[in-house]
Amino acid sequence: MGLKRLTGLILMKWAVRDAVSQLLGLWYFGEIQDHYSFFKLFVRLKMMPFSVVFPWTSGFGKDISGFLFTWFLVDTLVSFAFSLAPWISLEDPRRTGREIIREGCYLLSTMLSEAIQIKCYEAILGGYFATRVLTFIGRELFANVVQAALEVYFMVAWLIFYFVVRCREANAEGRRYGRRELEVLINGPR
Repeated sequence: MGLKRLTGLILMKWAVRDAVSQLLGLWYFGEIQDHYSFFKLFVRLKMMPFSVVFPWTSGFGKDISGFLFTWFLVDTLVSFAFSLAPWISLEDPRRTGREIIREGCYLLSTMLSEAIQIKCYEAILGGYFATRVLTFIGRELFANVVQAALEVYFMVAWLIFYFVVRCREANAEGRRYGRRELEVLINGPR
């Protein structure tokens, strides 16, 4: 049921995140003359978001802080655009990646305030600082278990959001989106 398309979307999201981190890195660190420091920063940028830990390179605190703040905002926007993509790709595996992202952005715009609230909660509760707090409270295993539960929770929250948006869209067109449509989704690919 769209597993191939879903894998492609995950790789596309990763490629977009990598490109964004590289462009922001050029913007913030493009004028560094020291080749060794630039190489260390470049390796960190290639490993984004896995390398958001300190210390990066000494002497560039202001640039690194600006980069991390900007990267966090842009990464949140990119992940916001990809929020409904898995559910859309599972619904219709014949769509291209561009069509899926376009449809996802359209569906997000129909209930924008609710989508922003879900994404903000996801960013706050599942982010880097929440992981640090959970690690401080109950060790790394506890933090991993809570983060995994939160990821599943928000995955289901986006699925429910997707169903609500589809239902509202169908009601606006005078159709119904209910049990029959869900059965077609499940039985269609078979």
